Amino acid sequence: MSTSSNPIARMWRTVLPRRGSVARGSDRFQAGLLVFAVLLALAALPVAASIGSETYARQQGESAQQLSERTQVTATLLADGPDITVNSRAGVVGNGRPTDATWLLPDGTRRVGQVVADQGKLKGETLTVWVDRAGSPVDPPLSSAGVVIDAVVLGLGLWLGSLALLALCYRLAVFSLDRFRFAQWQQEWFHEQDRKTHS
Repeated sequence: MSTSSNPIARMWRTVLPRRGSVARGSDRFQAGLLVFAVLLALAALPVAASIGSETYARQQGESAQQLSERTQVTATLLADGPDITVNSRAGVVGNGRPTDATWLLPDGTRRVGQVVADQGKLKGETLTVWVDRAGSPVDPPLSSAGVVIDAVVLGLGLWLGSLALLALCYRLAVFSLDRFRFAQWQQEWFHEQDRKTHS
């Protein structure tokens, strides 16, 4: 590949023009702006990674606390769960709903309350639920996989968002420069036509 067709080489020659270069000031400004945007994108990567790492550490602590405070128990339904309904468009069943059930706590205490039962569940069937120290049903604790996924998605999302913002700002700047260059070229063309008319 020749250096003349290499966009990085062309950009570098525009930023640091050699003797006899035909690069305009606006061309050098555009190339410098691109270099600046690339440097900002590279600088945003460790920042996004740091935020993702902090999120991981914080949620890892929350996960450990929730695991220490919540326990899995087996609940037995005291009533049928919601009827199965089919969506005519999607052909899938909907979500479950609270249903009366009973369960035993680790200390042997029996509790009665409501748990979320999937559609089609019948009275007498069992399901696993999470309860807090008081024995009340709660959401499942954060899993290790969920903590990792949240941290990666947040860090990557922030970095990709910064890339999109930088790309948008660069495109807007190029659009403005193109309009400036066109107006400058048009003015020079009118000046040359006027010169030819009066010569």
